[in-house]
Amino acid sequence: MMIKLLLSEYSNEIMENIHHIHEVLNILYSSDEVFTIEGLHHKIKSQFGDTVQFTSCSNNVFPPEEVVPFLLSRQKIRLEENNIVPLTPACSH
Repeated sequence: MMIKLLLSEYSNEIMENIHHIHEVLNILYSSDEVFTIEGLHHKIKSQFGDTVQFTSCSNNVFPPEEVVPFLLSRQKIRLEENNIVPLTPACSH
């Protein structure tokens, strides 16, 4: 019974810790810091917590480890050597 309760509390914590991918873009665009992939993962977890998930404009939900591949696929960032370079601003909708 205790395990079910703990799992239920953990599931609720995950469902409540969903942020929009625009919040990551805002970090990238507003910071003078140059982020590596590892540095961005650290920033995300320190700012949003270990259970954070992200959602996109099309309501996809994904873990922090998929943030960089997602942003690369949407051409919002590019990689120069090991550094993330922000490209286009967030969506206009």
